This record gives sequence, structure tokens and C-alpha cells, in this order.
Amino acid sequence: MQKSVFLLAFILLMSGSIAAQSNDTANCIKAASRNSPCPHQIYRAMQLPNMEKPALRCICITDFSPLLKPADNPEQRLAQLRLTQQFEAELQHDIEPVLQIIRRER
Repeated sequence: MQKSVFLLAFILLMSGSIAAQSNDTANCIKAASRNSPCPHQIYRAMQLPNMEKPALRCICITDFSPLLKPADNPEQRLAQLRLTQQFEAELQHDIEPVLQIIRRER
């Protein structure tokens, strides 16, 4: 009897954490083209321009990594500009606050 109660409690806890993880993934700031799980993500309390109040959000670092280092040549600068424009169109706000959060400047 005691084992079955423990097992039931364990199953309920696990199903709740799986639902929370899938919900967090849906709220993750990432590239719209990403169709696989993000290999490197962080969670930060933030308030972006389109948010009413601060909230805990995840950011897929992998998708933003090309924007975190300076461009070495004009082709890389152009690629960074295109990626910046793509993210700003997807997120509907300036990308700089997200990059500041990743760099821990904010």
C-alpha cells in the first residue's frame, strides 16, 4: 500500500515537471526556424519591451551566439545584420536587450 502511494506521488510529480518543461520550452526566446531542442539555454528573470512585468524566461544561447562576437570581415558583418533583422522581426522588438541579458550587462 505504501509503495503504491509513493509510486503514485512520484508519477504525479514527474508529469507536472514534464508539463512545466514543455511550457518553458514554448516560452523560450529562440530562432523561429529551430525545430530541434536547444543544446545550450539559460533562464533569466527579465523584462523585455513587449512584457508587462518581469518574468523568468529561457533564451537559446546557441541561436544568438553568432551575434555575441565581433565580425572579422564584411561578410560576417552582413550575416550578423541579417540575423539581427530576422530576430527583430520574429520577436517584434529590438534584439539588443536580449544580447545584454546574455552578456550579463543587464
